[in-house]
Amino acid sequence: MVEIVTKYKDNFSYYLLAIIDQGNIKALKTHLSTIQNPEIYFNQVYDKPSKQKCTPLMIACLNRYTDMIRIILSYFQVDLEVLNDIELMENDHDAWTFHNVTVLWAAAAINNFEIVKLLVENGAKINHTTITNSTALRCACCNGNLEMVRYLVDHGADTHITKIHNETNLIASVFNDDLIMTTYLVDVLGYDINQYTDDGRSPLYVAVDRESYDQVLFLLSRGARNFQAVDNQMSPIMLAADKRLPDYVNAIAPHCSLVEQIEAEELLGSAYACGEQGSVDLDKCLRYLYQAMQHRLEFDLPKTIHPSTNDIFCHRLECQTIDELHVLQTNHNNIYSEALLVRERLLGVKNAKYLQSLRYRGAALADNAQHYDGVMLWLYELELRRHHSIPMDRDELRQWASIFSDMIYISTIIPISAWQTVTSVIVEELNHATTDFDFHLYTLLYLITVASQILSKTKLSIRDQKVLQKDIHSIVQCQFVSQSNGSTLLHMSLNSTSSANDYFIDRNCRYPSFDTARLLLRCGADANAMDAVRDTPLHVFVSNANTFNDGTIELLHSAYAHMDCVNALGETPMDVVLNSTTRQLLKLKINLSLKCLCARFIQKNRIPYHDKIHTSLIEFVKKH
Repeated sequence: MVEIVTKYKDNFSYYLLAIIDQGNIKALKTHLSTIQNPEIYFNQVYDKPSKQKCTPLMIACLNRYTDMIRIILSYFQVDLEVLNDIELMENDHDAWTFHNVTVLWAAAAINNFEIVKLLVENGAKINHTTITNSTALRCACCNGNLEMVRYLVDHGADTHITKIHNETNLIASVFNDDLIMTTYLVDVLGYDINQYTDDGRSPLYVAVDRESYDQVLFLLSRGARNFQAVDNQMSPIMLAADKRLPDYVNAIAPHCSLVEQIEAEELLGSAYACGEQGSVDLDKCLRYLYQAMQHRLEFDLPKTIHPSTNDIFCHRLECQTIDELHVLQTNHNNIYSEALLVRERLLGVKNAKYLQSLRYRGAALADNAQHYDGVMLWLYELELRRHHSIPMDRDELRQWASIFSDMIYISTIIPISAWQTVTSVIVEELNHATTDFDFHLYTLLYLITVASQILSKTKLSIRDQKVLQKDIHSIVQCQFVSQSNGSTLLHMSLNSTSSANDYFIDRNCRYPSFDTARLLLRCGADANAMDAVRDTPLHVFVSNANTFNDGTIELLHSAYAHMDCVNALGETPMDVVLNSTTRQLLKLKINLSLKCLCARFIQKNRIPYHDKIHTSLIEFVKKH
């Protein structure tokens, strides 16, 4: 039952909606007998919880009050085409809002055949479309209600209307693994078995993706063709191969060319070497690669291989003979490289599945203490994304800070070029990001902390030291500040809350971080920068309850941090310090200049100063 929470303009509306919510037919008749033209109220849309906008008839429909709907339709001239915004539950826990829907669409969506018939018999337009171009017929198809589908079609439902992105009702029934509905749509209504969505997904592709073997067999028996999807360039047989579904591959293979069959075998083999697809099985990987190679040699169909090589694959080319495949058995790393080369050729360097394979293999190498090789694979994946303008995943970028932190912890050398590439990507994201800005900024902080540890723990050449410091100087010059609270990187480096909630990062990057703050200050960070509440880095540092580090206070003091700057509440660092030892140290450092004393006097006595002093001093006075 829909809860009434909104105050309405008149008592009549309020009581009308309350009566309908309760399903009280007797009270409805009595209440409506007291006014003229009750249709005015029935054809209005009222605000309901969760930003819903509903007519009284829609409220009755959502509550499944069939008898009440019958009374309303019998006694009043109700406009059945008024548009509503409603919220429905899917899978018993996900709430979805649907805009511009009629009562008929809603009745079909909640799978209430009796209400659907009532509305159609009273003239509801069957082919009304929502914002997403959904229809009542589509709802019936999605619900698997064959009787309702037949009824709507018999009463004029247009079977050719597709949802946005050209999603047919057949696609929906296949997605829901409803073979009875699929059979009816194809065999009775004549749906096009090969009509595909805007991104190229055909019913056969969807059946494979949903791993519905019976649907695959049915669609193939009715003439489904194997053609590529637009978004990932994968055909149904290639999708089946990548999902490690050999039975599906075998079912689709007779409907494909010989080259397509061989390439599916190759991709199937490569999938068994990719851990993101399940447990690695190198025996099956080699078995399918052998099988494909034998077919290539038998039918004289050599691979089309790019002649250039890549050092991340040890400058290997794909195997072209059975003997070359035999050699792979002696080196598991070469099997993995072969699988990645196969995937790169068949899927393409822009394919999300191929890029994921690179990342997964890189992570597996790192877990096996082969950090350098893992980093090189990740770098290759990152450079492919940059080169082809493929969106970066924020969590995958954060993982760079994780692997670098792990390398620092176990004293493994981090290639400076890798650190530079990753930080440049993060800076690009920050320069263009409208979402996830703060997430990326924290990732940058962790990378700078990694750099500070590289400088302090690793024997670097003078050149590499200068390279790191130059890059961090450039980052500081960008003057990035958190969107949530205006913190600079220096503020964040001195804040005990700058945790990543990542085991490897938090084990290595602990805040407040003296080394990070020192590096930022050396590279031009402003020790007196203020955040959104005008806290300086010193304010932030001394407000950490359990932190005492005389070196950090000395560092900030040496960087000319003002000990008497006030925040938006008029508090100096001394006012917010929580650690008694830190308080004593601050007292020793406070040695106010005449300039500071004058500024504090002006502020304390509220002396007008904007038109009295030079503009260069106004901000200085504000800080006091």
